[in-house]
Amino acid sequence: MWIRLAAGMALFLGSLGLGWWLNRRGRLTEARASQLVRFVVMGPSPIVLCLSFWRMELRHFEPWLLPLIGAAISAAALVPAAVYARRARLSSPQAGSFLTCAFFSNLGYLGAFTAFALYGERAYALCQLYLVFFTPCFYTLGFGIAAAYGRSRQPSALGSAYQGELRLYPFAGMMLGVLLSFTGVPRPPAFEYVNHVLIPVDTALYLLAIGAQLRFESPRPWLGACLAMCGIKFLYLPLVALVLLNAFGITGLARFIVLLEASTSVAVSPLVLPLLFGLDRRLSNALLLVTTAAAIPWFILVIPLLQRL
Repeated sequence: MWIRLAAGMALFLGSLGLGWWLNRRGRLTEARASQLVRFVVMGPSPIVLCLSFWRMELRHFEPWLLPLIGAAISAAALVPAAVYARRARLSSPQAGSFLTCAFFSNLGYLGAFTAFALYGERAYALCQLYLVFFTPCFYTLGFGIAAAYGRSRQPSALGSAYQGELRLYPFAGMMLGVLLSFTGVPRPPAFEYVNHVLIPVDTALYLLAIGAQLRFESPRPWLGACLAMCGIKFLYLPLVALVLLNAFGITGLARFIVLLEASTSVAVSPLVLPLLFGLDRRLSNALLLVTTAAAIPWFILVIPLLQRL
């Protein structure tokens, strides 16, 4: 287990670090990062989602509880985040950054790839089902919060990559996979090897693009906010998840997936919102970096516990 977990963490951190280094060398500019995001969203991602959902048994009700539980867990984060933002007297752009970082966790890359490294493609597919709510919420609630708290500006090249019809490609792949699952058409065994290659490649390429946007600055000015965010992500949300899982009686691998996803760090997607709406980019960056750094020892400590809960 530890070798697989270490490999997953190495790919996650290594891809982010390589993207940052390539940007510093001038080889992965924001325009090129935008093109890379477009390639990933239009190419590997729909294929991965189609093949993953095709393999799942979706004719039962229980798997469809996962995105509802995921949305409820993420929404629960807004309560302590709003309380902290008010008590800390954050400015409007700072509060917008804090709220969006609290709502969106790293479900698809840190969470899903860790699950894939530990339990394979079925765990990855359950993670993708869990985060079905993520993209609709990002473009509705996430954009709404950012617009309410930020100072509107023209989208950057990378920010523009998240808008328009581009976001429909992953949905199309997902829906095709769901349709094939419902029809009962068996997935050819050879496709299992396709996803074992595409999932790491898809993850690495996307994180390269995000890494190009990272700015390594001292988080000291935001230490209080970073500690508060760690408390929300690593203590409060797993407890919320545990309550919901017990209420719905979810067991087995699905239970582990929910607990794992509820224990992840700040997502990379909120880094785009300051570029689009004028939120505090430095605060969003600090929250991502600190919670991601904290997630590494946290996962090592908590994963054996989650497997027993």
